[in-house]
Amino acid sequence: MIPLNRCVIITSCQSALLKESYEFRQDDYIICADGGYSHARKEGIRPDVVIGDFDSIDYSFIEDDLKKSGLVGSCRIIRAAAEKDDTDTMICLKYGMDLGYQEFFFLGGLGGRLDHTVANLQTMAHAIDSGCSIWFLDGKNRATLRNPGNLTVPALEGYKISLFAFEAACEGVTIQGVKYPLKDHLLKNNFPLGVSNEFLEKNAEISHASGKLLVILSHD
Repeated sequence: MIPLNRCVIITSCQSALLKESYEFRQDDYIICADGGYSHARKEGIRPDVVIGDFDSIDYSFIEDDLKKSGLVGSCRIIRAAAEKDDTDTMICLKYGMDLGYQEFFFLGGLGGRLDHTVANLQTMAHAIDSGCSIWFLDGKNRATLRNPGNLTVPALEGYKISLFAFEAACEGVTIQGVKYPLKDHLLKNNFPLGVSNEFLEKNAEISHASGKLLVILSHD
């Protein structure tokens, strides 16, 4: 079975232009989470579906805008209940997963309310436990969560790379190609040893043996 293309989910909270954070492809499947629709339309990005409880943008505004732009037949609107267990971003993730997507890029979602940021980090945990890969890209920050295995992270100019244990501990943590390498290290969640490392080579090579490892790239 050939994997589907990438699924891009645009959140309501943005700290940069979408096209500055992510290089869109024609075959991307694009979901707007609630008010993410307004950010997409400002940059001429056409979503395939808009999902949310519409507390960040008026439902009728989206309907009218789709009619004016001639996108009624090519973009669905799905209204979620206002009182629900899942966040809008989680609903979008599950919708994409139900369609068969396994590679997700969330645009935004890291630079606003702290509770929303933590919720989005937990959303990444749900994604990787379901066999998906996921990145959050938001202005000066990029984050991914990984189960045990190997990961190559290309160096980005001006960015530092940090590793955090998302569970009690991550065993066998190794990182190479950076100023402060680690080899087969026990990284605990009560001491931020892995923060603010610097790239020395074109890639950082990361591996770990157990636990969920949070990888963050941040620009000052």
